[in-house]
Amino acid sequence: NNVLTFGAMGDSVYEYMLKIWLQGGKTEPMYREMYDKAIQGMHDELLQKSSPSGLTYIADKQGSRLHHKMDHLVCFMGGLLALGAYTDPQGLDSARAQRDLKTGKALTYTCYQTYARMETGISPEYVEFSGSNDFRIGSSGNHYLLRPETVESFFILNQLTGDPVYREWGWEVFSAIERFCKAKYAYGSIHGVNNPNVKADDSMESFFLAETMKYLYLLQDPDTEVDILHRHVFNTEAHPMRIFPAMDH
Repeated sequence: NNVLTFGAMGDSVYEYMLKIWLQGGKTEPMYREMYDKAIQGMHDELLQKSSPSGLTYIADKQGSRLHHKMDHLVCFMGGLLALGAYTDPQGLDSARAQRDLKTGKALTYTCYQTYARMETGISPEYVEFSGSNDFRIGSSGNHYLLRPETVESFFILNQLTGDPVYREWGWEVFSAIERFCKAKYAYGSIHGVNNPNVKADDSMESFFLAETMKYLYLLQDPDTEVDILHRHVFNTEAHPMRIFPAMDH
């Protein structure tokens, strides 16, 4: 169809363009070239700024019309852009890598704001950008399904840059999940991210333990053996695997 999106139904393909290249030991340049072409297109066609704060976001596009919304799912892009920058064949100091790292950090800050500006401290499923208040909860997105993408980017950016702010943001998100999503036996989704009296549903997605909690744990672990630059690559469901050259050691 004619929909361009880095959210639902399209997100993982961009992730795997980069990660297949990384897992294979950077020996198949066509995948890296596909990734770089897609990221150039994203910058040219979809990247936007909100008003009044200038928050960076990736819009959707249908035909020639932009849809100024961003899914929580898109928040993986902050980490992916940073990983792409640190592994750029042109070098981290190249103009392209520095552009992508700047965009990745800015996107991750926007995603953090979708948590911090809610009364529960938990992000909605998607937000809409319009008017003079940066963003609002999406018209049918006033719920949180325990999604991992934002804390995934916190983990990657903390590993790559060493900036402790991502641990601080991660702890804020974890504390909000503990307060509003914890149920008697496990954790549940919530409907009403701006309602401080909200109760957790009797429903927990499997990706919550496989991804959200895993990234939150790794984010706070200073002694982790995970090395996303030299030894490991995470698939889109947060399963860590060794890159092919590391399997010989």
